[in-house]
Amino acid sequence: MLMSKEEPASTIQHIAILPSEARYADQMEALMALVYNLDPRDPENMTFNADHFCQHLVAFPEGQFVAVDRRTDTVVGLTVSMRINHHPNHPLMTAWWELIGDGTLSTHVPDGEWMYGVESAVHPDYRGYGVGKRLTQARTRVMKQLNLRGMVAGSAIIDYHKVVDTVPVDEYVADVIAGKRFDTNLSKQMKMGFKPLHIIPNYLQDWDCCGYGVEMVIPNTDYRQPRRVVRWQHAPYRPAMQAGL
Repeated sequence: MLMSKEEPASTIQHIAILPSEARYADQMEALMALVYNLDPRDPENMTFNADHFCQHLVAFPEGQFVAVDRRTDTVVGLTVSMRINHHPNHPLMTAWWELIGDGTLSTHVPDGEWMYGVESAVHPDYRGYGVGKRLTQARTRVMKQLNLRGMVAGSAIIDYHKVVDTVPVDEYVADVIAGKRFDTNLSKQMKMGFKPLHIIPNYLQDWDCCGYGVEMVIPNTDYRQPRRVVRWQHAPYRPAMQAGL
């Protein structure tokens, strides 16, 4: 049984944020199909299926989380992450599906200095209860534990299609940042602490965002610069010469 909006807000106590496991993969695939109204088994749709989720656990297990309704052991939210090397002053211009190795996370960089927020999804019946925020917080904790520089993600501007014929994309994004417009995705991610940096053209193939994403970051305010280990090069040993020899 899924949670209805009529139930008390205290019902949220039954939602647990847990490390993802292979046993949840089929439910995670079903959630993707529901959220995006796509068949995850069709490669043309560029969305995750159960096989992808199992591959994520091999690539970067500590970056994968699910939100589970403990009453029914039902997956009601999920988040996928990996590590990359990134510089905030260099715009992220790679298309999403290519960046994540066609959904496999084969592009995960084990010693990458940044966490990349690959995907986050919440069941429609569970939205408005802070599930997405708690999933982001789980990611942030891992980011800090691994002493990464921060988290970077691409935010689809999913309401842009409503005004694409009259409003340039840079104006639209500027208005959302200034609070003059509300975008269902970008505005919510900003509220979670993400800072917008750059517009990413051709980031997605979704019609609702007209292909555009916005590069977002959450800096790790606890980041500690690793100490450099200096290895001294000793000169070869040479015995002292005796005088007169």
